[in-house]
Amino acid sequence: MADRIAGYKVNCIGGLDTNRDLLSQPEISPGSATQLINYEPSLSGGYRRISGFANTYGTVPGSGNVLGVLVAEGINDGIFACRAPSFGNTEYFYKWDNTAEDWVAVTTPGSINMTGVKKIRFALYNWGAPAMVIADGANPAATYDGTTYTQITHANAPTDPKYLDVFKNHLFLAGDPAEPYNLYFSSPFNVTDFNPANGSGVINVGFDIIQIKQFRDALFIFGKNKIKRLSGNSIADFIITEITNNLGCLAPDSVIELAGNLIFLSPDGFRPIAGTDRIGDVELQTISKAIQFTTSAIIADIAAGDVDTDTITSVVLTTKSQFRFFTPENGVFGLLGGIRQTPQGFTFEYSQLFGIPASCADSGFLGTEEYVLHGDSTGKVYRQETGISFAGENILSVYQTPFYYFEDPTVRKNFYNISTFLRSEGTSSIALSVIYDFDDTVGVFNPSNYGIDITGTAAYYNEAVYDAVAIYDGNPSPVVKTNVAGSGFSVAFKYVTEDTNASHTIQGFVLNYGVNDRR
Repeated sequence: MADRIAGYKVNCIGGLDTNRDLLSQPEISPGSATQLINYEPSLSGGYRRISGFANTYGTVPGSGNVLGVLVAEGINDGIFACRAPSFGNTEYFYKWDNTAEDWVAVTTPGSINMTGVKKIRFALYNWGAPAMVIADGANPAATYDGTTYTQITHANAPTDPKYLDVFKNHLFLAGDPAEPYNLYFSSPFNVTDFNPANGSGVINVGFDIIQIKQFRDALFIFGKNKIKRLSGNSIADFIITEITNNLGCLAPDSVIELAGNLIFLSPDGFRPIAGTDRIGDVELQTISKAIQFTTSAIIADIAAGDVDTDTITSVVLTTKSQFRFFTPENGVFGLLGGIRQTPQGFTFEYSQLFGIPASCADSGFLGTEEYVLHGDSTGKVYRQETGISFAGENILSVYQTPFYYFEDPTVRKNFYNISTFLRSEGTSSIALSVIYDFDDTVGVFNPSNYGIDITGTAAYYNEAVYDAVAIYDGNPSPVVKTNVAGSGFSVAFKYVTEDTNASHTIQGFVLNYGVNDRR
């Protein structure tokens, strides 16, 4: 009897899903991925291979890791970095000079202790002019206004604070190794004044503080197993309330604000702190269930001491409603989380990052343009979202679908062709693998890889030039049909690149297949 020919359409949506079983994933979330490396939720739908990064800012003088980077509009040329000095103990803080295209040391009075410093953190404020505060856990905090670097050495200030933020016109400092449970705040509108008579103070929160972060109308105080919230406007009405007594934050710099949420890495994955409609309420729900297997591996490494939580870094890409989560080690996977709008509302989608070892990262706007920076162990500072390579190296990208079995995994199917819907930003070359029978290695024939090649340049609205190489309104061939060989009880597809070609987006595909009779 002839095969019953059918078509199967898949829209690429759902992101990485490592938490479902083989049988339910293709039915519940057919457009999700069992492998997704260096792809992001595309603003035009589907999965887009991420853009590259370039060593735009050369090498910061000094030795070891870049310990901090900052984007700060209105202060000098807006780009700053810190690195331990190669010799001496004063030059560690640098500003980028656009005219000289080089790093210029900021004069820092006194001796700077770099022993044990793993990360340098910043907070920005503007009480009449933009300025910053710097903390590292081994020196007094300092302020810099674009001209003068001043250590905060008031007798009532913490000696070596590690964490900082600005809330209700006060500077808050925490994480001094000698008193990790104390939260300090300056007098109003004066980051260097910690005189209680002027409105400053100190609060023992009852646990070791590992991060503080302002969010909406409160300052959230994170411990490893507890979270509290400070509300109010001044010393006269500051109040601390408990959020949770059995859940905390694992990595200080995993705490980021994205799209109206404060997100952090907890012992069971990424969680948001989101205010509800009921004033004063807070929601703490896991947003990474789909990748719980993946996050559990990271958490296990932290618990085993294989990953130093002070070296973990997160950065926000505001224009893409996305965050990226890095470790400094080369060859270790990071994570990307992005918000996708679906008919059911907004949801997070994830993928893994590979080839971006970052010792620190930051993002911000200079004018209307977003800058996303990271530093590495060699002292280099890179700008992300630029170019088509990882600083000249190939970009590896992998998207593997679930195994589709079309209602019955015990009936053999013949597979004829797959039509892939693509959006290419230039010339692309993608290897397509066909994998049968749940990747069984016994008695299963998988054909050789197929090639998907796209030549020519896609054009975008208001950028196409008549009669130029670019073709108006999209790819020269947005749908690529690939004839495939073989049969099986189930099938999955894997799209792989490792090159410096332009980015592309896999938006979906249609598979034509035939179902054999049951035998």
